[in-house]
Amino acid sequence: MNKHVLIVSPIPSHPQFQGNSARIFRLNRMFQQTGYHVHFLYFGMEGLSEEQRRDMEQQWDYFHFIKPEGPAAEPSFGDYFDIDDWYDDRVSDYVDELSQQWHFDVCVTNYVWFSKVLDVLPETTQKVIDTHDVFGDRHIVAKEAGLEPVWFYTTKELEAHALARADLVLAIQDEEKAYFESITRTPVEVMGYVVPNQPLVSNKNDKLTIGYIGSGNPFNIESLRVFQQAVMENPSLMQSFNFLLGGTVCKAFSEMNEIFDIVGMVDDLDEFYRQIDIAINPMVGGTGLKIKSLEALAYNKPLLATNDAMVGIPSKDPYHKAASIEVMVENLCALDDSRYELLAKNSKDVFQQYNVRHISNFINLFG
Repeated sequence: MNKHVLIVSPIPSHPQFQGNSARIFRLNRMFQQTGYHVHFLYFGMEGLSEEQRRDMEQQWDYFHFIKPEGPAAEPSFGDYFDIDDWYDDRVSDYVDELSQQWHFDVCVTNYVWFSKVLDVLPETTQKVIDTHDVFGDRHIVAKEAGLEPVWFYTTKELEAHALARADLVLAIQDEEKAYFESITRTPVEVMGYVVPNQPLVSNKNDKLTIGYIGSGNPFNIESLRVFQQAVMENPSLMQSFNFLLGGTVCKAFSEMNEIFDIVGMVDDLDEFYRQIDIAINPMVGGTGLKIKSLEALAYNKPLLATNDAMVGIPSKDPYHKAASIEVMVENLCALDDSRYELLAKNSKDVFQQYNVRHISNFINLFG
């Protein structure tokens, strides 16, 4: 008998220009590859172009779309959101109708703040929340880092209320698993970000090219600013390396840019990674899993990163987990040919070990 999974998401699976879309796409694909028919229900918080509709209709076995009736709501409690502020009850009505037509073995809803949909599903459907990130007290974490809170943020108590709606909670890394287990009795398992190994032959560059690609969120912008400052305090680095910046972060960072060649939006990730010899992720702070770190490792790029950029991605190489951006730049200064080769080998090994673990986790949970 064929199995059916319903994926409910306020974020599209196409294109995969940001980490959350990439995560959604990869998890959906794992269900497909395990023999499930995937029903993808997109509540269009980020709009829907004709190209996106076509891509999602072609990719998933069934594609469903609900158009929002207005912008996302303001926080009900002033300083933070009620857990259902961004939910639309029309999603529940739609899923109720779908459940009359199909038997869904599993329903995965993306984000705790879209968990209300689980309340309308029958007991025979396994109800799963893919958390992506921690949203309880997220506004407090941002302010402690000197940043204004953006997107969705709520309290731990309201997050716990949402988690209780599920039969299973998916955390994207081990630290967040421990956090969720501290606030809910719902079983929590780690399901990381699994992406195929896709080694590329790099273009020949006169100098080694160091690259970063990411979205324009405040944590990325601040991390790049600190990285740039540390590089400029070591002028010899600009004689030894080229620096390349891609993604939507380019627009937000362009006014303060002094070291990067800007490529802007990237339609073909393969082409971006062909242009670079070393990937960097100078992340400081933030929550969740840094999918850009795994993406770079999947392309078999030697990765220089901070501790925060590798949370949930175990590695023993100190060049993968610098204590600060300044230490990361010191590692770059010390990078000779032999250390480059060792970093490349260790990056490849870390990626393979990570994938083996999380493919096994998925099969144990849903296979």
